[in-house]
Amino acid sequence: MKDEDAAPGEDGPGVKAALYMETLQARMDPDQYEALAHALQEAIEFLMQGREGIIGSEDGTPFTPELNREFATVLNILLTGKMDQQLVDVPSSDGRSTGLIFMDPEEADDLTKVQEVRDFLDKWSAEREAVDIELDGIARASNPSADG
Repeated sequence: MKDEDAAPGEDGPGVKAALYMETLQARMDPDQYEALAHALQEAIEFLMQGREGIIGSEDGTPFTPELNREFATVLNILLTGKMDQQLVDVPSSDGRSTGLIFMDPEEADDLTKVQEVRDFLDKWSAEREAVDIELDGIARASNPSADG
């Protein structure tokens, strides 16, 4: 049975995420698991309140790449209810940044589709950077005393 075939409430996103968290708890270092659980709790609170914020561990435990991937996976399950999506690394073409994106398995296995996503994200990122530079220039021109 596919995720979308489940009856409402029968196996909802919260139940799926809880099951996934149980598997993580069984295989992760307790400190790392605690940091993940805390960060997820913060993220859920932000989402429920419609807020943005910076999420981290309570005691400053660093988010390893594995922990970051698991954080993204649990959030994806909570938001989509899907457990069959694949996490794909999407490095930018300039090599300055890397990202993660969830894709349906058929798309994740299609190198052309993955490249289309990378191209789209590169274009979006360049447009965003241009807007940020323009807004920064406007802010500086509007308040010259802020430059110091």
